[in-house]
Amino acid sequence: MIFLGICLIVGLLILQDILLFYFLQRRFKNFYHEIPDEKLPEISILIPARNEEEVLSDCLTALEQLDYPNGKMEIIVGDDQSEDSTAEILKHWVAKSPNRIFLDIRPVYPHINGKANALAQMVQVSKGELLLFTDADCQVNPKWVKEMVKAYRPSFGLVVGVTRVKSNVLFNRLQGMDWWLTLGMIKVSADLGVLLTAVGNNMLVSREAYEAVGGYENLAFSVTEDFALGQAIIAKGYRPVHQLTKNSLIDTKAEKSFLQLMRQRKRWMKGALSLKWHWQVLLVLQALFFPAVLGAIYFDIWIGGVLWTIKVIVQSGFILALSKKVKLKIPLWELFIFELYYLVISWSTIVYYFWPSKINWKKRKY
Repeated sequence: MIFLGICLIVGLLILQDILLFYFLQRRFKNFYHEIPDEKLPEISILIPARNEEEVLSDCLTALEQLDYPNGKMEIIVGDDQSEDSTAEILKHWVAKSPNRIFLDIRPVYPHINGKANALAQMVQVSKGELLLFTDADCQVNPKWVKEMVKAYRPSFGLVVGVTRVKSNVLFNRLQGMDWWLTLGMIKVSADLGVLLTAVGNNMLVSREAYEAVGGYENLAFSVTEDFALGQAIIAKGYRPVHQLTKNSLIDTKAEKSFLQLMRQRKRWMKGALSLKWHWQVLLVLQALFFPAVLGAIYFDIWIGGVLWTIKVIVQSGFILALSKKVKLKIPLWELFIFELYYLVISWSTIVYYFWPSKINWKKRKY
């Protein structure tokens, strides 16, 4: 009876992966309509930065390559009380062009997290009809703004792009595959009509939708402010979408150490527990896969091994299909190493989440 129960749990997870792969192939949607340059809307790009002196150069250089009319684009960068040379770097960069704005962030809204406080102030000084959000540790591609703008419809309110963890280090690339798996779930659910979460380092929000929810300053405290904003926009009747294309892709940095990765995942897990109960059930099922499949191997090594192999094949196919959509290649051998990484990271995240410590984010604790 125990063995049958274990096999049922593993089977449900394999079925979930099969359905993800099926819907990715059969219900995949991207959104695009041509807009001549003279009719492109005015946009504002917002980038808060806190202690980012090591990565700012790459971020700012990428912004300089954007293909969008300068007269219709403003870039607002904010120094969020940094303790390094971030402010000086940003001020020097802003001085080079009239469409760049520097903002000195202050703790105006203590009831929300630090990044939400920064973004609330930055939006207030912005003028764009559409607001694009990314982070200081990201590098946008030249066509990013046009791709997101041309995917937008007023009924969407919010458009989510796709982010890649770019690195030559194996540990970092495995983080990227983990992120691809999460993005894939977000994409499939979005194409089925339910966007699970916004992604704060790559998203477009219309000013109309932003103001409809009262802005970040009107939201309750959340360590995942992008998730909170996305849920508020959905509650107002908008139907956000996920644009997964080569041109909506931006690069981000990996977490440098295992501890930093655990801190990031603890924050994400806190946000995930704000999802509706049926999504939480699916997350619990995912967490149970590894103990269940190891239990199956304990009872019958052949059946357990076959079930695990099927899961790895389907999961790998799903990740490869996602990467193909944005014209990226992932070595097959890394997908098999990823399964061992995923076993360690998924359960370490659960243990660390319940570890009696606060969420540590950008040297702020919540």
